[in-house]
Amino acid sequence: MNTSKSDAFWPSYTDLMTSLFFIMLVLYILTYVRLNSTIQLQANKLKIIETVEENLRPLKTETSLFIYEEQYRRFKLAFDVKFGNNQYQLTPDQLYNYQGTIERIDKAGLKLKSIIDHLEQERVSDERLKRVSYVVVIAGYASKSGEELHNYELSYKRALELKNYWKSKGIDFEAKEYEELVDLQIAGNGWGGIGRLPLEVDNQRFLIQIFPKIGDVK
Repeated sequence: MNTSKSDAFWPSYTDLMTSLFFIMLVLYILTYVRLNSTIQLQANKLKIIETVEENLRPLKTETSLFIYEEQYRRFKLAFDVKFGNNQYQLTPDQLYNYQGTIERIDKAGLKLKSIIDHLEQERVSDERLKRVSYVVVIAGYASKSGEELHNYELSYKRALELKNYWKSKGIDFEAKEYEELVDLQIAGNGWGGIGRLPLEVDNQRFLIQIFPKIGDVK
């Protein structure tokens, strides 16, 4: 009787160990595949980020028109835009040094458009960039004078004026060809915002921010 029990035990034990081996093997394979897939996704995402940064590099090198503030991850116009008191329109009667300033504003708009056009071309030609779009922010500032609410409204009007001025020159980031690429936002920083200049009179300026939005990487 003891011999019979022993004979029955070993085949059952062998079957159990074989089953456990296959379970462990399957779990190992699944873990390996999942880990390898995660690593590949991260590598693909890193390549996309590097490609996006490379596509924005020309804007960083155009230092006569834009200054890239590394600590704030943003661009600003590299030249002064001085308005009269409580003014916001880009017109000769409201803007100091009108001719020189407006010429540089024109050049800055054309340069920004060329960058956006390049981003669109890259998105069409590079399959990895199909799920990449950009938030483009035009932000206006105002110096701390008068009422706070008024200055927030004033800074917003300045940003809106710049957007509309560029649009009148054919530089329209809300055009149909950009609808899947650019989410244009107009902002007024008023008294707030990081990186304000020590002299409040110098805070009559424009910031241009470009944020890439990267969808799920396949």
